[in-house]
Amino acid sequence: MSMASHDDIIILVSKGLFEEAVNLASEMGDPLEQADSFIDIALGAKGSHPELVQDLLAKALKLSKKVKDPQDKVYLKSRLAYAHAVLGNPELASELFDSAAEEIAKIKSDGERAVATAVLAYHLALAGFKDEGLDTFNEAFDMAISAEMDYRKKLDIITEIANLLEAAGDELNSSDAVGFYEIAYDIFDKLRISQRAADLEKKVELAKTTYHHGTPEIRSALLEGRYQFAVKTVEKTLKDPQDRFIAILEIAHWMKKMGALEYLEVLEEAFHLLERIGLSDSNVQRAAAILTEMGELERALRFAVDIKDPEKKDEALAAVALKLAERKDFTEARGVAGLISDPMLKARLSEEIARMEERARLEF
Repeated sequence: MSMASHDDIIILVSKGLFEEAVNLASEMGDPLEQADSFIDIALGAKGSHPELVQDLLAKALKLSKKVKDPQDKVYLKSRLAYAHAVLGNPELASELFDSAAEEIAKIKSDGERAVATAVLAYHLALAGFKDEGLDTFNEAFDMAISAEMDYRKKLDIITEIANLLEAAGDELNSSDAVGFYEIAYDIFDKLRISQRAADLEKKVELAKTTYHHGTPEIRSALLEGRYQFAVKTVEKTLKDPQDRFIAILEIAHWMKKMGALEYLEVLEEAFHLLERIGLSDSNVQRAAAILTEMGELERALRFAVDIKDPEKKDEALAAVALKLAERKDFTEARGVAGLISDPMLKARLSEEIARMEERARLEF
């Protein structure tokens, strides 16, 4: 199949022309490419054409029996499993993932087996099996490390595994993406592929900054500096105004890290929204933590004192006090430390602030 014909199918699916896409896919001679296209159409038609979706996935499964190469079988069965997971058939998804894992054992080459294991891990992650995905990626990495082969070939395989780890992270929300990005960063860093390591380091930082509401679409926009698009995406996709408030705070935080002065406008937008809504205790804690990290300490303090859980409140106050001390605002830092209810934490913090003040005095 030419690339153009596959692209044509994707275009037809994006326009909702599923019947035309099926007709085009049915003309393909290669069972792997035909099955792959049927899965693309099924995923595009989910929610609107349930009978067509089930028919296409059944045809793709039948075609998988005609695929001879075990590596191709691993890819196809993993992708089928992912499709069933997305469509709400977890039992069938698990069966297909198990079947894909059985195909891996038939692969003779250590290197190809490691890559196939990473392909399985990638689809597990996308299907929502995050922990299993991470464990399977680690298995793939261990296989590649212990494989007996030419050193250059081994590096190529390890790099391919790292690429799949990054690709999985790119498809996941921030809270899930962090773990995949961190392992990929570690691999590129150890291999001294410095540009890729730097890219991953930035992605880790971004995922941590947008931890609560960073979707792939929002992170992609932020990486490209399309800040207003990211804000508009939040406003369009997040129905809960509390979620929108935290998400806009996260965007402002990233913008400040990137040195974009417009972060102040985005921050004001968040607080304008806050005037019209109330916040749950967990979101009060999140807001206090984000604002503390941003160095917006007066605003952070206002949230910190509103936290109902005494332990969480003390943690938030301690974080604000330390940031004030880092800023050399020692009088204010001691004042905030004085609001802490836990006497041991208050004592430790007071000692730390005193040490920081003494260091500042000696430096001066």
